[in-house]
Amino acid sequence: MRKAYRLQSIGGSIYVALPKEWLRSFNLDKGSVVEIVTDADGSIRIRPIDAEDKVRRNQTSRVTVDVKDIKGTFSAIITSYLRGFDFITVNFTGSSMEREVKRILDYARQVLLGLEIVDMDSNSVTLQILSTIESDVPSLIKNMGKIARSMYIDALNALLNSDRELAEAIPLRDFDLNRLYFYVTRTIRKKISSLLVDQRELLKLIDFRMIAKAIEEIGDEAKKAAKGVVQLIQIGSDLEEEVHRLKRDVHGLDQIFERIIRRSLSLPIDLIELYEDMRICEELERDLGEIKNSIMGNSIKEHTLFKIIDAYENIAIRIYDVLSLIPLKFEIEV
Repeated sequence: MRKAYRLQSIGGSIYVALPKEWLRSFNLDKGSVVEIVTDADGSIRIRPIDAEDKVRRNQTSRVTVDVKDIKGTFSAIITSYLRGFDFITVNFTGSSMEREVKRILDYARQVLLGLEIVDMDSNSVTLQILSTIESDVPSLIKNMGKIARSMYIDALNALLNSDRELAEAIPLRDFDLNRLYFYVTRTIRKKISSLLVDQRELLKLIDFRMIAKAIEEIGDEAKKAAKGVVQLIQIGSDLEEEVHRLKRDVHGLDQIFERIIRRSLSLPIDLIELYEDMRICEELERDLGEIKNSIMGNSIKEHTLFKIIDAYENIAIRIYDVLSLIPLKFEIEV
């Protein structure tokens, strides 16, 4: 049923009356709680929340981890974090186990954004996710892309300028990239678990999850490249032709990836523009493979450069994966 309603101003705020038939059908009255979701197209949806639903939601926001084997503690905390739980209680026994658990918790707080200890005694610790950073998934992924891009660009610059200090600093950025990736995964999981996500939004969130994973893997490959650069600087290299071709291909890939992270991931891209970027990406990936295969010999420097180029070839594959997940803009000419 479609019906127009006029907005009313009461005490400086804007209100709209809800249909009486709808209120009666859900037995709603003054003081009842409803949930409002704004969709990407500007429309809103209103859903009543009954008492059972509120209890269920409160229950799913908490989880208890009973530590019997210290080895699985960190994995259990990460799993609970990624699943969207807001409170994580870790139970343990014994003073020796307490020291180990707290050591693991200190590391977990470094790795996972917003994770803080809110309660503690001799047998348990309660953690809460208190992050205040924005939870807009496209913006978070965009920030991931900026970090990953800086990593592979600086790895190349370190190789070109024999800058060992720069190359050694790059793996540290992977730590920050992983923290963002974990937070993005958690945010997407919480959004998907909402009963108000429609099918279109659900598919978009799944694509965002895959894009975030691809960007996280770009960071991993950039870290591998940086470690290879450190080794190559130590032993020296005279493979100038291969390095020059690598520079050309990486710059071509970066033009594509920079455009991806500059624009909003939630906005559709023109089909022709997308296919052209995918074609160029495939060509650069093939050329990187040819450079890698052209390196002959078994010397340490040749083997090291082979690994560096292999990392950039994998980066090209991940950029192609990101391109394949960007929403398309279909235009029909009449």
